[in-house]
Amino acid sequence: MADGIRMSVPVVQRYFTWLFGQNTAVLSSHLGPLQSGSGTCIVRWASKKAGSSSRNRGGKAPGQRLGKKVKEGEYVRANQILVRQKFSFRWLPGQFVLAGYRRTLNAQVDGQVYFTKQKWQPAPEDDWSKNVAPMLPDERMEKKFVNVRPAPQIGKFRLVTQI
Repeated sequence: MADGIRMSVPVVQRYFTWLFGQNTAVLSSHLGPLQSGSGTCIVRWASKKAGSSSRNRGGKAPGQRLGKKVKEGEYVRANQILVRQKFSFRWLPGQFVLAGYRRTLNAQVDGQVYFTKQKWQPAPEDDWSKNVAPMLPDERMEKKFVNVRPAPQIGKFRLVTQI
């Protein structure tokens, strides 16, 4: 009874008349047991909000397609995207590689891509290097670099007199 509204029978009759019009068959079928009872009845309404929720509207954005775009040993052209990354440098720019907008790594020259790792030595006077760095495993103390080995310049030069 907590989720209903207490209403008198004439109010319910007016509501059903408004709802169904003057169709007495529908009206009498719904109000038949109510007319011979007490002066009040309970009308039950929906206890939940209809429609969609106002929360959890996110999650519909497409993925950002971050990560490596080329494989080791693949031939790339100048200004081709090698790696897309967003917040921090997971891969660092090496030889003939530039960091662009949102740390996107691009090739400077035509050539082959190769990846290298170097052990990272933090500054010795830093508190982080004294307290945290010794407790990290060796793979956390490595930096990954993306490099491009330029293609040989065979037959792509001109003499000054030819220009």
